Amino acid sequence: MSIRYYYPSLLFEVSTRTVAGAYLLDPVANPEVGPAFHAIIARAQAKYGVKVYAYFAMSNHYHAIYGAADPDAMADFLCAVHAAMARYANRVLGRYGPVFAGRCDVRPILPGDKALPDRVCYIMGQAMKTGEQWTLDNWPGANTNRALMYGELVVGRHFDQHQHTLDKRRKDGPNADEAYTTTPVVKLSVLPCWSDLPESEIRAKYQAIAAGAMVRFSEGGTAQKYEIAEQSHAGKRSVPPPVPPKSPPLTDEAKAAMLAQRPKPAAVRQPHDRRRKKLAVHADTLALAEAYVQAYQRICGAHAQAREDLATQTRLALLGQQAKAVRFPLYTFAAAVRTARLALDLGLTSTLGGDP
Repeated sequence: MSIRYYYPSLLFEVSTRTVAGAYLLDPVANPEVGPAFHAIIARAQAKYGVKVYAYFAMSNHYHAIYGAADPDAMADFLCAVHAAMARYANRVLGRYGPVFAGRCDVRPILPGDKALPDRVCYIMGQAMKTGEQWTLDNWPGANTNRALMYGELVVGRHFDQHQHTLDKRRKDGPNADEAYTTTPVVKLSVLPCWSDLPESEIRAKYQAIAAGAMVRFSEGGTAQKYEIAEQSHAGKRSVPPPVPPKSPPLTDEAKAAMLAQRPKPAAVRQPHDRRRKKLAVHADTLALAEAYVQAYQRICGAHAQAREDLATQTRLALLGQQAKAVRFPLYTFAAAVRTARLALDLGLTSTLGGDP
């Protein structure tokens, strides 16, 4: 059984891809896609109060980092954003049907001053994968790169299609397009690990991440980390020039030596090893990752037991007998009910490593 476990003190990396990887969100073919997506995120943020840290929309997928104290608000926010993106893409392309391939992928990012910047580095560097003509700050699609590096506003453009359709029925017809157009602004939040820094240092940090993204996604530099650029470009306020050309290919002898030094895989895989590996990528220390894994395992067990109890009590109710209410663990998306907002209102909280 797999459940989605939400803990309010963590940030979450969200990604989703279009059906069959089709270019349904192409901002080059449709320049209005970028401002429209900014407006979608800004309007959903104003309604649900979710914190937005960074995002980057490609032609067939997008990445983002969000955070919210209310789990239900996060769920409603993601539903509103992805549904609005799908409706807009279908209207622009004149098509119908699903746009995104199933549910989005939501992964927790454990707090720390290394894990969060590394994920922001990955998101900012998406522009480097689009082609040589695009850089970190000129991709026409919706992204927060320039806002993070230079403090620019993220302004969207929303056209009230619903009201425009209603006004078409009037005798005089609809108004001018400007009457239905608004420009909502996305409010970006600073990473928690940098929240106490002055504005100039925050921009310098993001510019260092951008420099690291250029190294990380450039030809021959995909294995690099953003810390390399942060150390070599410390104190600079602008993105450095592109990295040198690709180094010469390795000889057969060098490849053989590298293969000989590669560690051998373990004979027996430990339980939850795959989940631990994913979490360790986002964690500063192994202790934080282990604490989250242990809490998640307890949540899974409690959630499975709650589902069995719910089925038992449902059978009793259908037979006309007295049934009891079933309480699901906190911060989980239950199969039958959503209790997160009610639990927060009642003050029912738990710690990361505590009992659910």
